[in-house]
Amino acid sequence: MTDALRTVRDFIRYAVSRAGAAGVVQGQGFDSALDEACFLVLRSLHLPHDLPPAYAGAALLDDERTLLLDRIERRVTERVPAAYLVGEAWFCGLSFAVGEGVLIPRSPIAELIEQGFEPWLDGQAPARILDLCTGSGCIGIACAMQFADAEVDLVDLSPAALGFAT
Repeated sequence: MTDALRTVRDFIRYAVSRAGAAGVVQGQGFDSALDEACFLVLRSLHLPHDLPPAYAGAALLDDERTLLLDRIERRVTERVPAAYLVGEAWFCGLSFAVGEGVLIPRSPIAELIEQGFEPWLDGQAPARILDLCTGSGCIGIACAMQFADAEVDLVDLSPAALGFAT
């Protein structure tokens, strides 16, 4: 059955179908099975999320097909989050390394950061920011990007989490 899967498009469609049939719930930053499937397939192949449509019909190599089949199967049967499978998650328009031992960034704080914490800061940029229990470092790093003049400290007790917060 999976021998017929040959193209990027085939694998995206297959991932959506498998997730739907298995009742996989999206919630780690994805609004739909299609969004998650595009992320899983494209990032597994090191392709951009805005892949030109002509590439969707590109035939995959056998090792690429094997990798995708494995990752789709793990997502569906073991419920391993797509971000863990590819080792990457996005927060505030920035890419972060993630894996077992660190939470996948998906906080509504992203919107607050992108809006400069307005109206609460009332146009006053913070001088210091503390990201306690930093995990992947996404909140502290995004704050540092938003408030370039602020002193930002990222702190965590977990060695696993600190390994990702780079």
